[in-house]
Amino acid sequence: MRFERRRRRWPSRRTWLIASGAIVGLLLVGGALSSARGKSSPAGPLPPFPAASTDPHQPPLAFTYFYYWYDLPGGTHSGALTDQPAEPNASYKDVGWFEKQLSDMSDAGIDVALADYWGPAEPSSDIGLTNMGQAYHALTSAGKPAPKIAMFVDTGLVGRWPEGQRDFTKAENQQRFYDLVHTFYNELPRDEWAMVDNRPVVWMWASWFNITFDQTFFDYLSAHFQADFGVRPYIVAEASWRFATSGGKADPNRPIKIDNFYVWGAALNGFDGSGAGVAEVGPGYDERQLDGPGRSGRFAPRDDGSFYEEQFADALASKRQFIAIETWNEFHEASDVADSVPYGRTYISLTRRYLDRFKAAWPTR
Repeated sequence: MRFERRRRRWPSRRTWLIASGAIVGLLLVGGALSSARGKSSPAGPLPPFPAASTDPHQPPLAFTYFYYWYDLPGGTHSGALTDQPAEPNASYKDVGWFEKQLSDMSDAGIDVALADYWGPAEPSSDIGLTNMGQAYHALTSAGKPAPKIAMFVDTGLVGRWPEGQRDFTKAENQQRFYDLVHTFYNELPRDEWAMVDNRPVVWMWASWFNITFDQTFFDYLSAHFQADFGVRPYIVAEASWRFATSGGKADPNRPIKIDNFYVWGAALNGFDGSGAGVAEVGPGYDERQLDGPGRSGRFAPRDDGSFYEEQFADALASKRQFIAIETWNEFHEASDVADSVPYGRTYISLTRRYLDRFKAAWPTR
């Protein structure tokens, strides 16, 4: 039952990625949006993506998407795993499992764990967040490194909300969304917060769910976070949020102003060099063993790591300040770099090799 809900979420990732190509892909390359979506073309070129950081002392950072919903061997998200984790009893209920994951991330050179969060719609979200925090403090209290933690708002949950609740120009729906953000950061101790420009990171997945939004949505989020926590969040969103929408159609004449963007899909499609401030890389993807609506057998072979290494080479050449690894442990779709049965710690070591190069190449300020 739990994974069935998860399967309904992923068709939106890939099916909507294709269906929304007119919104995402053409916008990113400045294509003919008017013919694809019936919108007028913007006057002049598309606005550039924002700079990654305005703080001259901000170091480069490596992020990774951390799916902590597993309860193996027979609990939630334990079925249809294309890759098997190295821990047969991996569970969000186990502080020790979190300690290993956070420690392994540090071994890989990861600075920030993007904790995949659904709130009440996913039983692991709040219990797992508490256990993750305990694991962080167990490691740091013992003098061991651990990545900081940031909220990855998995907007797949919005795809399950009624259509009327997906209109984020309405204050009541903005509040509904913000409540998730508030709950996460109210639970997570401040010393664990991942910061960019001395602001806590709120990282958002895609808007491929007939979401209606404009700048007021992000302004509401920032203003209420400031009022509650005394600091504005550093908001990073998938590139499908780049322009305000109405009825699922993007308006390139109404660009969204937030702190940063990334392009989802590196695990399947490879590195995207369109200019987003975050360089996204992934090791491969495999949904051939999965079924359900929207599954079409998509597959990107790892090629013994060369697919991943080529992306890292492109990411380093792009001189982005931030890199996101897609993903740490999405074992259903085999985009994992974590310790696993088929690959052991190979991708942890490979990730560390390239992230060391990434950080060494960044100019000292």
